[in-house]
Amino acid sequence: MNIASFSRTSDSTMVPTVTRPPVDTQPNVGSDDAGDRSRKPRLPPPSRLPTQEGPQGLRFDFNDGCRVMLPDTGQPWRVRLSDLETANVLFDIELRSGHVNSSKRYFVPFRIEVWSGHELLLRHDYDAAGRDVLIQFPVGTLGDIIGWLSYAIKFKELHQCRLTCAMGEALIPLFRSAYPDIGFVTHERVEAERYYATYSVALFFDDADLVYHPRDFRQVGLHTTAAHILGVDPAEQPPRVALSEDSRPIAEPYVCIAVQATTQCKHWNNPAGWDQIVGFLKATGYRVVCIDQKGERRHGPFRTQIPRDAEDQTGDRPLTERARWLKHAAFFVGLSSGLSWLAWAVGTPVVLISGFTHPGNEFATPYRIINHHACNGCWHDAHHRFDHEDALWCPRWKGTPRQFECTRLITAEQVEGALRRIPGFGQGLRPQPGMQASAVQPTQDAAVFAAYPSPPPSAGEEPVALAALLAQPHGDVPRGGLAVGVTVAAGRLSDQAAAQIAEGDAAANAGDLVSALQSYKQTIDIVRYLTQAEPDNAGFQRNLSVALNRIGAVLFAQRNLQGAHAAYSASLAIVQKLTAGNLANLSLQRDLAWCHALLADVLTAQGRHAEAFNQRRSNAALITRLANAAPDDSALQQLLATSYQSLGDALVPLGNLDGALTVYRISLGLTKRGLDANGQDPAWNQLYTTLLQKIRAALLAQRQLAPQS
Repeated sequence: MNIASFSRTSDSTMVPTVTRPPVDTQPNVGSDDAGDRSRKPRLPPPSRLPTQEGPQGLRFDFNDGCRVMLPDTGQPWRVRLSDLETANVLFDIELRSGHVNSSKRYFVPFRIEVWSGHELLLRHDYDAAGRDVLIQFPVGTLGDIIGWLSYAIKFKELHQCRLTCAMGEALIPLFRSAYPDIGFVTHERVEAERYYATYSVALFFDDADLVYHPRDFRQVGLHTTAAHILGVDPAEQPPRVALSEDSRPIAEPYVCIAVQATTQCKHWNNPAGWDQIVGFLKATGYRVVCIDQKGERRHGPFRTQIPRDAEDQTGDRPLTERARWLKHAAFFVGLSSGLSWLAWAVGTPVVLISGFTHPGNEFATPYRIINHHACNGCWHDAHHRFDHEDALWCPRWKGTPRQFECTRLITAEQVEGALRRIPGFGQGLRPQPGMQASAVQPTQDAAVFAAYPSPPPSAGEEPVALAALLAQPHGDVPRGGLAVGVTVAAGRLSDQAAAQIAEGDAAANAGDLVSALQSYKQTIDIVRYLTQAEPDNAGFQRNLSVALNRIGAVLFAQRNLQGAHAAYSASLAIVQKLTAGNLANLSLQRDLAWCHALLADVLTAQGRHAEAFNQRRSNAALITRLANAAPDDSALQQLLATSYQSLGDALVPLGNLDGALTVYRISLGLTKRGLDANGQDPAWNQLYTTLLQKIRAALLAQRQLAPQS
C-alpha cells in the first residue's frame, strides 16, 4: 500500500497535493507485436485528484487502484480497504492527512471505509454500474488489442458501466461501428477527471510484485492476461469488426499471407518455406495475396520480402482494408503477429506459424504449427526477458548456428499438412452445369461457413448439447424429389440432400459434431448447385435455408458464435425473400419465425442484446399471427407462450424490468389458458413453473434497484 502523508496546514479544508512517482518508476509496459518500444508513449496517468467526492472534503476513486485522499481537518482519519470477494481486510491505517493508494492496480472489488475520529463517515463498495470506466491499451500494437478488447466488453457487460477504451488511432475504425455503445478515443483525448475507475491492460514485463496484473502473462497467454487484469471470464472470444467497405476484393478463390513481423524470431526462418507454400497454394487453385505493410523488411543481415509468386497488396493502407481482404479469404497463413489476430477477429481460418511462443499464447486455431523437436518457447521462459529493441532477439542461441531454429526447422511439408486439414481446401471452384450427382464438390460460397474453425470449449465451460439445439424447429428437406415437378437429375439430388440431412441429424444426436457438420455441408453443396441451376425454385431456396440452420446449430454447439451468426443470418435472408413474395404461405411464415429465434439465440450468446431483442420481437409477432389464425392448435399456442417468455428474457439484459414483467405476465396468462385446455400437461406445467421463477426474479431485481427512501 502506498501512502503519501502531509503535515497539518492552517487551512482545515485544504485537499493535500499528491505528487505521482515519475513514469520511469512504473513497470515496463510492452506488447507482443510492438515495434520500437522506446518510441512508444507510456499509458497516461489518472487524474491528479481522485474523482469521487465524499464527506468532509475526502475524495476517492478506483483510477490506477483504489485511491483515497484525506484533507487535514484537525481530526485523525482511519482508512480501511477490503476485498469484497475474499472478505480480506487489505489495509487499515490511521493518519492525520494524506493519500492512500492500494498496492494492486488491477481490478479488485474494493470496499472503502473511512472514519473521522470514531465516526464512520464513508462506506463505499465498488459499483461501476452506470458510471464511467476507462480501459486503456498501449499504442503501437495491433494483435494485442484485438485479443484484449473482448475482455473489456465482458467487463462492461458484467458491471453495466459506461465504457471508454483508449487505444491507437489506427485501430478505432475497426471497432467504433461494431460497438456504438462504447467510446473509443486516443490517449490524447482521454478526460481523466471523468472516470470512476481506470484499468491499464498491457504486458507488464518487470512487474515481479504482481502490482499491475495478478498473474504473469507468460503463464496465462497473451490475450487472456486481460481477463485476469479485469477480473472477467478468460474464455476467448474474438471481438466484432465493422467494415464500411465489405465487398469481396476479387472474384476468384484466394488466400492471404503475411511473411513479416517486428522481430526476426517471429518470422518463419526456413529460407525456402514461403516460396514453396505459395507454389503449393497456386497449384491447388488459389490466388495468393500478400498483405504485409511493407514489401521488404531487414533485421541486421536478415532480409524478408514478398514471395516471388505472391500478389502484392502491401503498403500503408488502413487496417479496415486489410480486414476486408482477410474476411473474404479462404484462409490466412501468417505468424505470431497482428495480422493473424485480425484474421481471427473477422472469422477467417488462421494457419499460424510460430516457435518462440507456445500455442496457448495465441488464440485457439486447429492449424497452429510448431516444431517441438527444435528449441522453442523462449517467450515464456522467465529466465529470458523479451527485448523489443533487439530485432535479432534469440536469447538461447543468438550468434550460433542454432539461432532461430524454432521456425527454421518448421518445414514446408508440415505447413502443407495443416493446409490440407482445412475443410474445403482446394475445392474453391463452383460445380459446372451437367455434373453428375456424385461429382458435386463444395463451392466457395458454401465453404464460407466452413471458414469458421470451431475452437474447443474452454476449461470449465459447459458444452451446448447439439441434440437439444436440433430439437428446436429447423425445418426439413423433403424426400420424394421426383414427385415435385423437377427433372429426374434434380429429383435425385434433392433426395440425396434429404439423406445427408438425416445422416447429419443422426451423427449430431450421437454427439459426432465433425461428421454432422460434414453431412450438412454436403447438403449445402447439393442444394446450392440446384438453386444456381434453377434460381426461381422456392423449394430449393427453402432447402438451402434448412441446411444453413443445421450448420448454424453445429457451430453454435461448438462455441463458434461468429460462424453460427453467419449461417443463421444467411438462412434468415433467404426466408425473408421467400416470404416477401408469398405472404399467404403460413409454412414460410413459420420458417421465418424459427429463423428469428435461432438468430436471437446466437446474438444473446454474443452479448448483442439489443439486436437479440429485435429478433425476439419479430419472432413473437409472427407466432402471434399464426396462433391467432389457429386458436385450437395446442402446439402453436404453447409456442406463442414460449416466444413471449423469450421476449421477456431479451428485455432483462437491456435493463427494462418493467417491460420484462409485462411480457412474462402475458406469457403466464397464455400458459394458464393452456393448462386449463390440456389438463396437467408436463410441458405446460414446466413453462408455468419457469415463468413464476422469472417473475419473482424480476420483482426482486426491481426492489433492489428501487431508490432507498
